[in-house]
Amino acid sequence: MQAASSGIGYGLKYQARCISDVKADTDHTSFLAGTLSLKEENEVHLIRLSSSGTELFCEGLFSHPNEIWDLVSCPFDQRIFSTVYSNGETYGAAIWQIPELYGELNSPQLERITSLDTDSGKIKCILWWPSGRHDKLISINEENLYLWNLDVSKKTAQVQSQDSAGMLHKLSGGAWDPHDVSSVAATCESYLQFWG
Repeated sequence: MQAASSGIGYGLKYQARCISDVKADTDHTSFLAGTLSLKEENEVHLIRLSSSGTELFCEGLFSHPNEIWDLVSCPFDQRIFSTVYSNGETYGAAIWQIPELYGELNSPQLERITSLDTDSGKIKCILWWPSGRHDKLISINEENLYLWNLDVSKKTAQVQSQDSAGMLHKLSGGAWDPHDVSSVAATCESYLQFWG
């Protein structure tokens, strides 16, 4: 970043809490942003940087049924992403697919591939496998980490394993070690917990 630059702006209709780079889009600089409105229909914006690098424009605008608290783009498919959402009372998580016809004036609805439902705790974030094309992802709730097998073609996700936070509760986020895919770190208030 240049110190004298004022940046390029893009306006959203509602407040946003999360943005994700679209790593799988190797031809463009693209981002997904999700809004956080309790009373209005929320939106996912597919935002792209112009080839001249002077403006941001909306490549696709899609309705999302709930407040978006976490949004992460799939590292190997630019049309797939995950959200953690709330309707004000309950939390959930889902994997979504952007329809092929995005970029049209009236974009079709997002397709829900599957939900990541567990019986305990509210999901805080989703971690995609750190690199390459892989069917694994992790959901973190306040007390547990779940390793999922995702099958996009069958529109299913199955829990492969579960790890407990143990004495720590109120997990709030995490990161997959990009150098060792069997290791994950998670945050819990002023602590960091590591599983290897």
